[in-house]
Amino acid sequence: MANAQDITAPLARSAVATREHHLSARITPDLNTVSDLWQALEADPAVTFHQSRAWVEAWTDGTGVDLAIVTLEQNGSPFAILPLEIEQMNGLKIARFAGTAYSNENTGLVDTHKQGRLEPISARDLGRALSQAGLAADIVLFDKMTPETAARPPFSALPRVFHQNPSLQLPLLPDFAAVLAQINGKRRRKKFRVSERRLEAMGGYRHITGDTDDQALRLLDTFLDQKPVRLTAQGLPNVFADPGIHAFLRQLATTRDADGKAALELHGIELAGGEFQGEIIAVAGLTIKDGHVTCQFGSISEDIAADASAGELLFFRMIEHYSTDQYEVFDFGVGDQLYKRSWCPQRTALVDCYVPLNLKGRLAAPLVAGAIRLKRAIKTSPALHRIASRLRGLTLSKPQVPAEAD
Repeated sequence: MANAQDITAPLARSAVATREHHLSARITPDLNTVSDLWQALEADPAVTFHQSRAWVEAWTDGTGVDLAIVTLEQNGSPFAILPLEIEQMNGLKIARFAGTAYSNENTGLVDTHKQGRLEPISARDLGRALSQAGLAADIVLFDKMTPETAARPPFSALPRVFHQNPSLQLPLLPDFAAVLAQINGKRRRKKFRVSERRLEAMGGYRHITGDTDDQALRLLDTFLDQKPVRLTAQGLPNVFADPGIHAFLRQLATTRDADGKAALELHGIELAGGEFQGEIIAVAGLTIKDGHVTCQFGSISEDIAADASAGELLFFRMIEHYSTDQYEVFDFGVGDQLYKRSWCPQRTALVDCYVPLNLKGRLAAPLVAGAIRLKRAIKTSPALHRIASRLRGLTLSKPQVPAEAD
């Protein structure tokens, strides 16, 4: 693939949308006005969970952000929904996918049956359509898309850069032994047995799930207690501190489908006996769509059974649970971390596309792209990353708005 950081020039006019393919946009703040189209588009396996109605409603209900639901039309026929929120950053109004600071992959909701018949849409034409529809932003940033998503309309002709973080995946197979064989199964099983022995010496453990709302919220509250301790120890801000984020996660954890499956599935390791019987020492939150399991977050106890690698044990049990023919991949999400590398043979470089809507947006576009490149350079350079971590530690006492949460 060509270096996405260099693909910033508009495509030749012959390759972009022409006047014969009239592009227009409509904007509404109410999901119910496009509910039928949303439901039809969301059913497509190509649409990520992060553009599901459950995700977007929980985000807006929990955080109270204003939503701009953009419907794109070609010659009057709708082919995409883009649920956007607008944030102020240094005097610039940036429209982004709703809840993207906490998402792992974005696709928008695009009609894949029509997508193949669409001409590429230039940034100029898309920007004009969004401006005419009244989108109150200076620039739109479609971030955290796979190269395959970014290569299809309405994103294919837009300028783009690589996102600062990749995502990492483990393919799932019906045979759990075959899954482990991808990542040195003998070593993985040995670590699992060591963890089990240490927990058995403490009275044993149970792998529990949030099958009821009460159990789900118990697991979620444990995560919200455990995570800040680990983040502080790592010199990182607590990106889960805001009450609106708590409300967002609580709504996801208690939104269930007709089969009783929660939009956010909670898993945990609970001690079954001994001095700390009933204590939950590891938690993970997962979302699932069309065979794609995504780990949204995880935490471990810093005080109890700290040497038992409870987080690793929980991942082992969860991956074992989902190693059936119903599931295709266990996605560890955005962020290049050592424990993810140890589980994942696949690494996906993500892409951020952007669309200036006015003069301010056009002037700011090189700065927005440059900031993303700088973040990527820092994250891929151990020396720069150490310097950035030290500087970040000096500013932890100051209020911060998270750019992204792993």
